[in-house]
Amino acid sequence: MKAALKTITPARAQKMLGNNTGNRALAPSHVDQLTKEMKRGRWKVNGDMIRISVTRRILDGQHRLTAIVKSGMTIQSWVMEGLSDDIFDTIDLAKRRSGGDTLGCMGEKNAYRLSAALRLVDKYMTGRVERSINYSNGEVRELLEKYPEVRESIQTAVKGKKLILPVLIDACHYLFSRKDPRMAGQFMERLLHGSGLEEGDPEYVLRERLVSNSLSKAKLSKAHVFALCVKAWNHARAGTKVQHLKLTERDGKLIEFPVVQ
Repeated sequence: MKAALKTITPARAQKMLGNNTGNRALAPSHVDQLTKEMKRGRWKVNGDMIRISVTRRILDGQHRLTAIVKSGMTIQSWVMEGLSDDIFDTIDLAKRRSGGDTLGCMGEKNAYRLSAALRLVDKYMTGRVERSINYSNGEVRELLEKYPEVRESIQTAVKGKKLILPVLIDACHYLFSRKDPRMAGQFMERLLHGSGLEEGDPEYVLRERLVSNSLSKAKLSKAHVFALCVKAWNHARAGTKVQHLKLTERDGKLIEFPVVQ
């Protein structure tokens, strides 16, 4: 066995893939993610190996090599050659590092909640709340640079996990604080503790809806609850009383996600 840091061009990657037999099926979304990382210059040599067997079979690295071909980029990577073919099933047993792990290694507090809030905030800001999006760890770091104030909105002292997901508490607090920091704190306090509420108050109507949802077997989607929070906030900001929080839907999907006012 021997390991070396090698420069891998798209042509070389294509040639290596010529020996890609008996491997697991490619995950297109993972290839696309790696391709994007390479094109944006976020690829870094981190010690991970492309592993090649004695028969030139690719044991580990087919997604990286495919992304090199697809991106047209030349990268450097460690390559381990001369491995036994029978070690294939022992690869990738370890847990993949998450965005929360990455932020924690950077010294960020409440790293997992911070990572989740950053991703949801970005999905709102880019109009993709209802889409399933895979953010790379590099992208999560960039989101922290883009939305650094999210750190101040991680509401770990607030109790309300049974009523609403923590990520919604944190993301809503941040988005609402961009409009009115003081009112954002008051809104979340009234919603989560039910203090000082009267019928017709947006927070009261939202809280009742959330309590009902928590007891229901058919739970509302995260995007749906998020939209209800935004609707209630908008009414609270306008000082209007409400009886219901209505969302425009078609086939269970939101036609248009409400904008924070």
